[in-house]
Amino acid sequence: MSDRLTSLRDHPKAGPSIRRAKALGGLAGFLVSALAGFGQSAPFAPTITRALIGGMVVYLFSWAAAVAVWRRVLGAQAVAAIERARGRGTLPKGDAE
Repeated sequence: MSDRLTSLRDHPKAGPSIRRAKALGGLAGFLVSALAGFGQSAPFAPTITRALIGGMVVYLFSWAAAVAVWRRVLGAQAVAAIERARGRGTLPKGDAE
């Protein structure tokens, strides 16, 4: 039995979910910034520059939010697994506290 913890990147559900959140967040930030700039009839170059910056900012925020959510989810799953093991009697009361 390995005592090594799985990183969020290697987790079968968390890794793809975090990557998807980053991608969608970056695209959404870029598109909203670009549409706002073009809606104001701003010149092309500054609008695209601001859209790239907006995409990067939302990318980072969505990454941080996805990591925070998945840490909480996996922590809750670990606690539930410990409680199930205790209920079955396969985990002594003093372990994992």
